[in-house]
Amino acid sequence: MKNQFTYLINNKTTQGMFMLILLIPCIEIVQLYIMLKPDAVNIHPAFAFFLAGSSRGHITQILLLWFLPVLCLLLGADSSIQEYQTGVRNIIINKIGKKTYILQKLAGSFILCFITMFTTLLLNFILVSIIFLGGTYKMGLNGLGSLNTLFDFSIQNPYLADIGFGFMACLMAGMAGLIGTSSSLFFLNKKFAYPTAFFIWFLMILPNNSIMFIFQPFTEYGFEIILPIFLVFSLIVLIIVGALYLYEVKYVKE
Repeated sequence: MKNQFTYLINNKTTQGMFMLILLIPCIEIVQLYIMLKPDAVNIHPAFAFFLAGSSRGHITQILLLWFLPVLCLLLGADSSIQEYQTGVRNIIINKIGKKTYILQKLAGSFILCFITMFTTLLLNFILVSIIFLGGTYKMGLNGLGSLNTLFDFSIQNPYLADIGFGFMACLMAGMAGLIGTSSSLFFLNKKFAYPTAFFIWFLMILPNNSIMFIFQPFTEYGFEIILPIFLVFSLIVLIIVGALYLYEVKYVKE
């Protein structure tokens, strides 16, 4: 796995995607500043956090969160396709074995995407805490009264809400990476792997109980809605990964 990370760290595409993912929430900060400055609104830093989605249009959230599996693939979750195209795949499998190869790809992808999202959100959290220091405006949400336990706790402890939802976002990014890697290992072709990964993710966005609820703090959705969505999505990812592993190990001959 060390060799895998070394390769990705030195890969130009991975470096470029990492910088792009870091940049997207920074654009959100600029949008917020431009939107609120004319009205002299001092927004609370926790509500300026990227996941809170306080800017108009939510363009940056759509760009990063809706297309997360594709970004994860470009980040390095599709490394198995590159190794297949260059002929390195069989050499590695002969050296470490098929089971280890599959597990390393899946684990490496989860860790890479988790760390990338963690770094991105941490940077955003630090920047909004500095830029909007002293702000108290909570987008009018503190005047809504009691909605549910999660909402009430989040309004009273906005920084803890950001941290909690930020951690969930990191887990979701890791699982998006697993979806991308599973598609790559199965198809070994970008033309099929990318659309498949996006299609699976998008199917989870469309329903009334969308996985996007898991990302956003300060909404009306409580634990009774968010937790089942997360558990169902985690189960689906587990099934995909498990089925891919069994198929590759038992039925695919190199």
